[in-house]
Amino acid sequence: MKNYFKDMWVSYAIAFVISYMLFIVEPISMYANNVNDFWFDLSILIKPSLLFFFGLFLLISVIYNVIYFINKKALKVFNVIGFTVFIYMYIQGNYLVGDLPVLDGTPIDWSNYTKDMVISGGVICLAILIVAFSCIKLKVDRFAKISGYITLAVFAMLSVSLISTLVSTDALKAKNRDFIATATTKNIDKYSKNENFIIFLLDATDQRTFSEVLKKDKEEAKQLKDFTYFPDTMSVHPYTQESLPLILTGEVYENQDDYLKYAVNAYKKSELFNYLYKNNYQVNTYIAEFPFNDQDASKISNIINSSADGNLKVNYLEFFKEEVKYDLFRYLPFFLKDKSRIDTLNFNDTKVAPEEYELFDDWHTLYFHEHLKKWGFSEANEDKVFKFIHIEGAHVPHKFTKELVRNEKATYFEGVEGVLALMIEYIDFLKENGVYDNSTIIFMADHGYNGGNGIVSYENGRQNPMFLVKAKGEHHDEMGYSDKPISYVDLQDAFKDLIDGKDSTQLFANIPNERVRRHLVYINGLETHMTEYESKGKAWETEKMYKTGKEFNR
Repeated sequence: MKNYFKDMWVSYAIAFVISYMLFIVEPISMYANNVNDFWFDLSILIKPSLLFFFGLFLLISVIYNVIYFINKKALKVFNVIGFTVFIYMYIQGNYLVGDLPVLDGTPIDWSNYTKDMVISGGVICLAILIVAFSCIKLKVDRFAKISGYITLAVFAMLSVSLISTLVSTDALKAKNRDFIATATTKNIDKYSKNENFIIFLLDATDQRTFSEVLKKDKEEAKQLKDFTYFPDTMSVHPYTQESLPLILTGEVYENQDDYLKYAVNAYKKSELFNYLYKNNYQVNTYIAEFPFNDQDASKISNIINSSADGNLKVNYLEFFKEEVKYDLFRYLPFFLKDKSRIDTLNFNDTKVAPEEYELFDDWHTLYFHEHLKKWGFSEANEDKVFKFIHIEGAHVPHKFTKELVRNEKATYFEGVEGVLALMIEYIDFLKENGVYDNSTIIFMADHGYNGGNGIVSYENGRQNPMFLVKAKGEHHDEMGYSDKPISYVDLQDAFKDLIDGKDSTQLFANIPNERVRRHLVYINGLETHMTEYESKGKAWETEKMYKTGKEFNR
């Protein structure tokens, strides 16, 4: 037994540190650096991570043991091979990640990373040459033992880095300090026979492309005749996370606080929500997850707590898939990274709700299309119903067409045509069930998009979202157009006007025809650095936007 451990300790060290790097260090670091992007906290993450860590450690150890009992001499060769693979993975995953694309859903064209592929190949060749030279100089037996000590040294470095990351971020804070709300489909079929207020948000639907679609698909556009279209609409934020609280609360995020704390406070003070409660609306928010504290969450009819009270469990298989996908993305050489089959991470799919709940999926536009008739329709007992529905809309990676069918090669323009088709489908659904006339309906996006329909990809080209409104009982012979230069900071007053009975032509009456509007520019995932832009022009006139000199950093 003494000889066994003497022969096998290097193998166990390699198996342990590879498993530790992939399923302890990487997922925890990913979480720590993006705390606000996940529904779970560290107490939930650590359970599947430990399971996968032990699973991989056991698998590699078994392979090494099989080799050991077949040919003890061959074990040392395989130790050297395993060490070489490990060292390359360590270098690739920790030092060659500067050019990795942002995982925002945009399909990744790995052919654009030729330089990185060459570097990856060069590092592999260099690692093999150094190991081969060392084996020749020191002999395989001695180098195999040295590789064990180097592996343990890397383990120490990984641990120091992990501890530093945990201490310098909010990863150790339990998310039950806030209420991380998860939407269920409860009440999705319920509408009021008296009054409905519906905000249907279709993510990343740019006004510029939507206008082109309306011109092309003229017959479909006629179905929007009761709406007023506000093409000169400017968002403040270019991404969903910060846009949703602004839309629903009127509070702009300027890095004044940790995002979760800002969002919880913003929802608590929301003019819209408080006005809805005052006017006796049943409030439903169909957003996959967003922050509420317990007191405010109790007022929302269709949400449950994601993590604080253990309502949601983890689907370990889906969790494993997401973690492996991310590990492959980080640790494979660039010329093999396409094998990760990644364009985004979707840990929402890892949730398992109690049996009495069905979770609402806001990431797939076709999900809503495919489930609308399945959910069906029933009138609610409440006098008034509010629904905020958020779905993928025209967001990348554009995997559906005008016919609302899946197509991996669909363009952004086709996706916006699909958005229009879904809007019409929803209008028809409301009409068929007799609640169209008594419904205020807003079709909008949270932000625009700067890569569709030939639009030049400016850094601040996501500022012009789609925005259309139909008030309760409102009818037109044809769709109205308003040239009012509106900003999303104006929405709270508009929402209250609609609740008070004004129609879409009466909105934004006090807004001047010429005004200065602001838009904050930052990189997705790096919200701690924001640059303020302003514009005196139309919302779509990106070239007229200019920096004010103000920055908001945290």
